[in-house]
Amino acid sequence: MRNFSRRLIIHYVKSIVITSGKGGVGKTTVTAYLGRALASLGSRVALLDADFGLNNLDVALGLEARVTYDIADVIENRCRVRQALLETDVRNLYLLPSAHGYLGEHVTAQNLRLVLNSLAVTFDYTLVDCPAGIEAGFNRAVGACDGAIVVTTPHISALRDANKVIALLCSYGKQPTLVINRVRGDLLAGGKIPGREDIERVLKVRVDGMIPETDGVYGSVGMPQAPFEQLARRIHFGTGEPLDLAADYRGFFGRLRNKFKKNGGAK
Repeated sequence: MRNFSRRLIIHYVKSIVITSGKGGVGKTTVTAYLGRALASLGSRVALLDADFGLNNLDVALGLEARVTYDIADVIENRCRVRQALLETDVRNLYLLPSAHGYLGEHVTAQNLRLVLNSLAVTFDYTLVDCPAGIEAGFNRAVGACDGAIVVTTPHISALRDANKVIALLCSYGKQPTLVINRVRGDLLAGGKIPGREDIERVLKVRVDGMIPETDGVYGSVGMPQAPFEQLARRIHFGTGEPLDLAADYRGFFGRLRNKFKKNGGAK
């Protein structure tokens, strides 16, 4: 059985791989917003897109038109790390873009580790956006990083896939934590999806963040900031608890809100 402890350790880690058991759970969005939140705390943060097959962290950050060099150029000595870094619209937050095209044997865990070591000289954190699943890209990124966060949704199939990823991460000697994304507070309050304590008990890992379901997209006013700010404080300072997303749906007014939502709002 995996050793589950509530002791907070990630804030001592320089490089954190952010991965998931399946695609479509919001891994890249979590990477981008967590990076923003950590930078807002005063940390210098680099985001590294290691998803060479489905890379879109530059798009999520609105930087795709500014990419000149990427991680392939760094690994193959066509430029230095600092030349490939792109400054975002958030102070202290930078992106090292993914490669567009086949890199072959040049991309190894050892080469990624060399890049991460270079970034560690300047940055407090490097968040590595990892390919979903458990194939070569996952093993490469995980082998290069110090810590790990698994992003999942509160649905049985996603949690089952997350459990497989957690087991693999533990085999690498890493104790990951979880971020539960796309949580509907009304379903959580009604007991129709598992809550934080249920997930921790079954998966034997700590949940560091609960992110609500939203219609917002990256960079829009619809994306909530508070859950990512809480997650960043928990990682950086080791304090605070994940937000209670069911709180607004409890009690008399919560039941009214839930009923209103079920009926589709005002006509």
